[in-house]
Amino acid sequence: MPTPAFISALKSDRCIHYLNNTLLNRAQAMDISANVPSDLVDELGNANHTGVVSAPAEVSLTVSVFDTGIDLCRSMTGKTAATSFVLSDFSNAQVDYVGIVRDNTGSFYRSVYVKNACIGSINYSYDTAGNAAESYGLAGDNLTVFDGYVLTKTYIITLTDVTNGYFTVPTIGAEAPIQTKSGSYFNGAYLLRVTKNASGVITNLSEGSDYTYTAATKRITVSGLLAEQTWTIVFYSAQVGTAIAPVFSTALPAAVRGEFTPVSLGISSKTLIPRLQSARISVNLAQSKVPQVGTSQILYAPGVPSISGNFSALVNDFSLRKLLTYTSGSTETQFGIEQMPALGAQNNLGLEAVIKSPVNNSVLKRITIPDIVVTAGGMPTTVNGTLAESFSWTGKTGALTIANS
Repeated sequence: MPTPAFISALKSDRCIHYLNNTLLNRAQAMDISANVPSDLVDELGNANHTGVVSAPAEVSLTVSVFDTGIDLCRSMTGKTAATSFVLSDFSNAQVDYVGIVRDNTGSFYRSVYVKNACIGSINYSYDTAGNAAESYGLAGDNLTVFDGYVLTKTYIITLTDVTNGYFTVPTIGAEAPIQTKSGSYFNGAYLLRVTKNASGVITNLSEGSDYTYTAATKRITVSGLLAEQTWTIVFYSAQVGTAIAPVFSTALPAAVRGEFTPVSLGISSKTLIPRLQSARISVNLAQSKVPQVGTSQILYAPGVPSISGNFSALVNDFSLRKLLTYTSGSTETQFGIEQMPALGAQNNLGLEAVIKSPVNNSVLKRITIPDIVVTAGGMPTTVNGTLAESFSWTGKTGALTIANS
């Protein structure tokens, strides 16, 4: 393991980020924070504090990228071949984060690992002054910094493995799982994460109770092995067999400007929002934290998602007001604010945002909310400003789909 030379400071390009073992492309911000809730304990008759007790850790991650398609949806959900997604794909997902830091000479020397984070929120933003962007908020109960490499290996079980009742972790060169500290989140295990995929059913396994790991031979011994099962193993190693050389996608556009992200409204058919200046879509997956007696590991239970958003358009004729007030309003001349929520409540007023390729205008991503209800509207004015109307909405049922066509 290389010992980094003296480091006065490191720029943000010194850290590369992986989500579920997939390199994060077009990332603009990655914010990780960790807190261990702690309380001072007092007792009757004692003029001093008795001590401090701590609860399980609270870890949050915020990932922000330029929106260039559904690749990040695939890696976040683990559905690498999917072409469409619904919100349950995200609310039930478990996300591993690995950040690997290199010094100013290019040598990688430390890893940050968060296991089984859940996705709590999703946000999309489109603006005439910037690029289409998406961001995710994640929560977890662990964060570990390793002096070395966090490696992910995938192995497909063979008939020989089934006969033997074990298989060997597919390491390269001097790679070898290092035992974690007792009393830490991983509590002395050699393997940070072991997942079995059997006919599409993914199961998380625990060292000791579900399988046995032998450090001398790097063998995983387990009953019930079947040929063609896919196992994913994550571990910490002091060495890496193949030099880390991230290859960022050249197939994706560098970014997608607002001009290539049309947003439309409609009941039976879609009409582009006229003179649109900005649009936001926010999803709260309503994840609830569920602690457990006897362990510091936290479970997360998703609730009913809530969806909201807003958009702003330049003031001109009444075409936008007609879209938001009437099912067919070509000849209407009056537009009461109380009519807007009534339109969506009584009809399925859909909203759709499309990310298009700036190269050939093909659809990279289509986000569809089938039933929005407009709940607020305004027209802010400032000196030397441009008149614009702004509207806020909420999803009626909490339904949303994402597709690449």
